[in-house]
Amino acid sequence: MQAQLVDLYRAGIRSAADMMKLSLEQTERFQQQQLQLIRKALDESTRSTAQAGEVKGLDDMVAFNSRLAGAQLERVGEFWANWWRAAGDAQKSMIEQFQSNMGQANEKMREGYSFAARAAEDTTRLASQASQAANERKEHRKSA
Repeated sequence: MQAQLVDLYRAGIRSAADMMKLSLEQTERFQQQQLQLIRKALDESTRSTAQAGEVKGLDDMVAFNSRLAGAQLERVGEFWANWWRAAGDAQKSMIEQFQSNMGQANEKMREGYSFAARAAEDTTRLASQASQAANERKEHRKSA
């Protein structure tokens, strides 16, 4: 029974470590996405600065501002889409890991229950045999 508890403890520690690893991997992935967005924003900023220097009239300025506003809006939308996608992926991974861990724990509990049931049956059988042996000895003494 003690071995079963140790196995259950190990499974719990392994579960916690797996969940932590999964969480850290998701965080790393999300930060990589953010870095890509920042690099893209820096490139667009450099390009926009160069384009701003080429503005010659009011029509060019209005067109430039429209393109700049559109690009900024696209970046904001992309940021939030990536953020929500990363959050959804993280939640999905955590749920899958949790379900896997619960399945393993459930199996360990079944094994522990089976072990306890067998031990109880064995103890009952041994007690019954010991009782029968004691009764036979009493009978043997009475007859002698």
